Amino acid sequence: MNCHFFISLAVLAGTIFPAGAAELSPAELKEAGKLYVAKCAKCHEFHDPMAYSDAVWSDWMVKMAKKSKLKEKQADLMGRYTDEIRAGRAAVSRK
Repeated sequence: MNCHFFISLAVLAGTIFPAGAAELSPAELKEAGKLYVAKCAKCHEFHDPMAYSDAVWSDWMVKMAKKSKLKEKQADLMGRYTDEIRAGRAAVSRK
């Protein structure tokens, strides 16, 4: 993977997003929810993004994006989606 991909993952994981920058449109929320189920729940139970510190969640996002072979655009969307969950602006999709 190139350096830009990991920088993007750090950004999407909420480590340097400005407040409100992660907000998603309804279409993006739907797409991200489906991606969350397809890529995350495929291998393990759902984990509550709010149950982890920012640093721990960020580390897991980087590891899991690589392990689940997310494309850069998917990783960005997934990070923004979990940022919305962590901020209390979205609920975890279970469908």
